Amino acid sequence: MNKKNMFLVTGIILLVLVGSAAAIATAASSAKAKICDILDNIQWLLYMIAGGVGIVVITLQGIKWAGSAEDPGARKQAKQGIIHAIIGLLIVLMAVWVVTLVFGQDCDITTV
Repeated sequence: MNKKNMFLVTGIILLVLVGSAAAIATAASSAKAKICDILDNIQWLLYMIAGGVGIVVITLQGIKWAGSAEDPGARKQAKQGIIHAIIGLLIVLMAVWVVTLVFGQDCDITTV
């Protein structure tokens, strides 16, 4: 094989490799976007569930508090339930804030 043909074959191989690398990078970018979308949806769903449970607990404890007009023990128990529900919601908010602070706002998956 002469130098001209060798140069041509080497050029073709390089083009194929560069094209393959670009295709792999595009596929990886697309996969990353899909994974980020799934993780964002899961985070949103868990956030909504925590908020819904907190609202239900606060509402039920408020009804219990209003219904226990003459029982100071039940009133105290309902008040503690409301306080615990609010503390739980604050813990969820703080956890989301800390994770966002540490890992960033967008879904940034870095490769090594």
